[in-house]
Amino acid sequence: MTDDYSNMAFEFQERLKTARQEVADARAGNDKLALAKALKRLGNIERRPPFLRETANKTYAEVADLFRELKLPLEEAWVLRHIGINHEYAERFPEAEEYYDASLDLFRRHATANSLDYANTVRYPAVIKNRVGKRDESTRLWEEAVERYDQIGAPVGTAEAAAWLTIFAVEKGDLPRASEWFAKAAAAASLANDPDTVKFIAEVKEKLTQAGTK
Repeated sequence: MTDDYSNMAFEFQERLKTARQEVADARAGNDKLALAKALKRLGNIERRPPFLRETANKTYAEVADLFRELKLPLEEAWVLRHIGINHEYAERFPEAEEYYDASLDLFRRHATANSLDYANTVRYPAVIKNRVGKRDESTRLWEEAVERYDQIGAPVGTAEAAAWLTIFAVEKGDLPRASEWFAKAAAAASLANDPDTVKFIAEVKEKLTQAGTK
């Protein structure tokens, strides 16, 4: 086991070293797009271990500035969303909400078509709005997420979104609406064939069943 951890640590340090060298080379080449892409790759490596997330946020912040200068708003939105994810992992929910909102705003203004990236950009603020007590906003975003995941044929996303809407309806005491959302969640989960999704749907079904027996 110790050898496995040592190998993993070595491989991680090697990947980090390579990514940092790519950034240095891009800086020397004075190519903003190449630098933005190299920094993005570096940030994606740095964000994995918790102790480097703050470093990753600084890297991502530079990437976002570069994409803004290059007028690539959807690339900027992706980076802002991942800064938000780092804040959420660190349980800094107001900061996460701020970055998620900024990311979604860019998609609202610049995306010309639906995509998995767009649906995910709706999904993250839906989660965080609920965590900071903004249930109405969270509900609207989960409803939009259901539609977007449906449109692109992403059943895992559809199942999760519909399951959360089921929970919200149960907590409001609206069991007919909860049953409608659960039927959609269960149907999507059957298509997803994803163990984590199936487990979550089973937990939501138990909540719905218990509510119906009270």
